[in-house]
Amino acid sequence: MYKGMIGVIVPVYKVEKYIAECIESILAQTYTKFRLILVDDGTPDNAGRICDEYAKRDSRITVIHQENAGVTRARARGVEEANGCEWITFVDSDDTITPDALQTLHSFTNKSVDIVLSAIDESYIPPKENLTNVEYRHFAVKNEYYIGTAWGKLIKKTLLNDFVFKIPAWIKVHEDTIMNIRIAFNAKNSVSFCQKKIYNYRYNESGAMQTFRKDIKYEERLHEYIKGSIPTEELNNYLIDTIPYRLLQWRQLCMYYYNVNAKYKSRFYIELKNDIKRYDFKMKNFDRILFYQTNPIIRFLAISIKKMCNIL
Repeated sequence: MYKGMIGVIVPVYKVEKYIAECIESILAQTYTKFRLILVDDGTPDNAGRICDEYAKRDSRITVIHQENAGVTRARARGVEEANGCEWITFVDSDDTITPDALQTLHSFTNKSVDIVLSAIDESYIPPKENLTNVEYRHFAVKNEYYIGTAWGKLIKKTLLNDFVFKIPAWIKVHEDTIMNIRIAFNAKNSVSFCQKKIYNYRYNESGAMQTFRKDIKYEERLHEYIKGSIPTEELNNYLIDTIPYRLLQWRQLCMYYYNVNAKYKSRFYIELKNDIKRYDFKMKNFDRILFYQTNPIIRFLAISIKKMCNIL
């Protein structure tokens, strides 16, 4: 076992167009102490065969073929295979990383660090380079600074227990938010933040984020899993951190699905309303209109003005 060995886990599904570029970017790393584990999650295209071809040419590559079980199970299977690895990083199969990505992330590791984060862009930089595990937990629950993504970070493998990946397959969007909250509460040491961009995210129109349509029931069930990811004795300290995300989801439901009157009777709305009152949470004016204004005409005018302002 090499000190500092990194397991690079790549779930593979319907990415025939992109997988070669992804693999090439990983093989080009200046930091060479890594294993690349490609998990073919029952992909129906040629992506799995492309992975096999690369594995024949480079001994650092392991390819796992499994029946389709979803991205979370694919990541979990990759971690299981990452024997001898001290650190884990996840890369989505339609994305790439810079040649110095692993070197840069690993340079921030030491015995008192459990997680290393990288910058997404200048707009998402935490207030300081080193975070305590408690500070990181608050950021993870708030889903700030792209902490909720699976990619763009280095995670100590010992944090990735079975509970981290115990997420049902019906959660197709924000499953990585749940995963990262659970990782955050497993962390006992500090978190380092690298202010260098090392990850190249590709906007994929066929990806789950772009194609999956959420509704109020989905948000209700998702919130239950987020709450269930926080230790019961800690929940009161972190529930306020879930309010901005839930308001964002309410805003999106109102802005893109105008028939929301029935949603005012939903458990999602009632619980959010109670938590806003309980924590005396200060809302932005636009959110206040969408949240409390039941007159559809006034709500429609507010949404129209907001969309015009965004365009301008």
